[in-house]
Amino acid sequence: MTISARFLLSLLVFAAASGAARAQFDQATSKALLEEYSLQLFGNNATGYMGPLVVVSNVGAHHGFFHSAKMSKKNELRFEISIQSVYTTVREDERTFTGTLPIDTLPGDSDVLRLFKLLALVPARANGELSDRITTATVFGGQGTWFRVPKKYLFFVPAEQLKNIPDSLQLTNGTNQQTVFAAVPQLRIGTWKSTDMLLRYIPPVTFDKNVGKFSFFGVAFRHGFTNWFRQPIVDAAFEASYQRSTINNIVGTTKAELDATTDMWSVNVQASRRFGWFEPYVGISYENLYSNGTYKFTLPANIKEQIGYDIDPQTAAISLDDHAFKGTIGVAAIIGPVDVFLSAGISKHFIIGGGVSYAFHVPTGR
Repeated sequence: MTISARFLLSLLVFAAASGAARAQFDQATSKALLEEYSLQLFGNNATGYMGPLVVVSNVGAHHGFFHSAKMSKKNELRFEISIQSVYTTVREDERTFTGTLPIDTLPGDSDVLRLFKLLALVPARANGELSDRITTATVFGGQGTWFRVPKKYLFFVPAEQLKNIPDSLQLTNGTNQQTVFAAVPQLRIGTWKSTDMLLRYIPPVTFDKNVGKFSFFGVAFRHGFTNWFRQPIVDAAFEASYQRSTINNIVGTTKAELDATTDMWSVNVQASRRFGWFEPYVGISYENLYSNGTYKFTLPANIKEQIGYDIDPQTAAISLDDHAFKGTIGVAAIIGPVDVFLSAGISKHFIIGGGVSYAFHVPTGR
């Protein structure tokens, strides 16, 4: 078959399909089309939109596992309770991302979605009236980008049903946010052979209305390896930590709901030197973040008003990972059993943390 013959056959097939679609196109069809396309649209962009919220919230909450590398050489039951406030900056490149419009057909597309893409979106892109890549806001950004639905190409939709398809669709607006706040309570228990354990836990709580309900638990083990030397110049330790968090958040005009579970692993080397009541400390760590979740949404209110109905809630999957080295520098003031400390974390993000701790020993009877 020649190329011209194939092309003519394709035109005949599309003409027949569009004619059949035109005869059967009703509000239920337009709703099904909108549900299917919006799921692809928001599904393509869910990670780009919500990802910065997951990353910034977790790298901030993961900060501050230590404020001193000094550890007792004795095997003793010692507790240290601490709480710190953490502020994490949002990078400028986390306020926007490059969104994608699903234009090309996919194997699982329904017949009506294939027609919509092949007879409307693809020609509109070819004529320069539609781009499949747009810059839009993340959850921390500003206005989400609108794109016009190329309705003039929808000749397979009866005129009376064309009003059931929106003139435009908007990716979700952001919150115009520059920092994220968290509070981190923790308990350190030691020591045995210059090793101690740190525990963290907080139930679901709203530190920041734009972040939503945030909860986490974590554990870390630390070994003061310089205790094996007779007179070390500084105190130093290795530490390995794990933390799991959950975020539940509702944001934007679509009332989109995020449910994400994130695992973070890190290892660090830390050092400090005590000068009476004053103790500066530093550390270097490598952090790994893995997150999976869901992003549930419907249509913005203005689109619902235009077309006269809403679509069923759509759920898209979110999956991301992030890795970074982080340097920590801080100072602590030791006032009896109380330490007051302030630190900065420097990696892909800039983190400021400050807090207070109280330490006490439990007699063992020996």
